[in-house]
Amino acid sequence: MTDVEFFTQEELIVHVRRLSADRLSCWISEGLVRTVDDRNERFDVTDIARLELLCDLADDFDLSTEGLGIVCTLLDQVHTLRSQLLVLGKAVDSQPSDVREAIIGALTSIHRRD
Repeated sequence: MTDVEFFTQEELIVHVRRLSADRLSCWISEGLVRTVDDRNERFDVTDIARLELLCDLADDFDLSTEGLGIVCTLLDQVHTLRSQLLVLGKAVDSQPSDVREAIIGALTSIHRRD
């Protein structure tokens, strides 16, 4: 079992240079960042990366909170799709070679039609 490091709001503000308490509070209330607990007290390392991206998008590209929400929704969808495709790939890899070859053939055929 691996140890997961958690951060408080104050620690996030230290780690993410352009993050303020007001900005963090706003983004939490807008659902752009979610805590790992129900009391909005703990965050993980992925939240640091997400907050850095949000700061970049807000500051460098002048995105509004609404625009950030749209971008976050799209990024979350891409992440979910990527995870699903990895699972699908593992399922296909676990099949006998004739089944894998049939799947590749079907994909190739469909791709040529599109």
